Amino acid sequence: MDTLTNILANPDQLWQYIKQYAVKAGREATRMVLELYYVVKAPTTPVIDKSIILGALAYQLLPKDLLSSKKLGVLGLADNIATLAVAYNRVKHHITPETKMQVEGVLDKWFGASIQ
Repeated sequence: MDTLTNILANPDQLWQYIKQYAVKAGREATRMVLELYYVVKAPTTPVIDKSIILGALAYQLLPKDLLSSKKLGVLGLADNIATLAVAYNRVKHHITPETKMQVEGVLDKWFGASIQ
């Protein structure tokens, strides 16, 4: 639990976690997590929405899952995906065009420029 506390209390630690997540999750899944990260950092985001985002990100870091991916395979990822999706749907109206540009810049840096 100390690791979770450190990551959520320290933006640099959270950034490092997201980078590690990106390697496993791929570009599209990372886009959502990065958008949540930038929304949580925005001073205009209400505290309740920041709490929802941090709760969803924290759930990704918890050592125990509601549905274990070790036991249930891909189905075990469903609770993680659902948690992020619920948080994202709740706060997506806070995602600005500037946020999207920041996120695309990071994704291009980490995964290479996307072809559109």
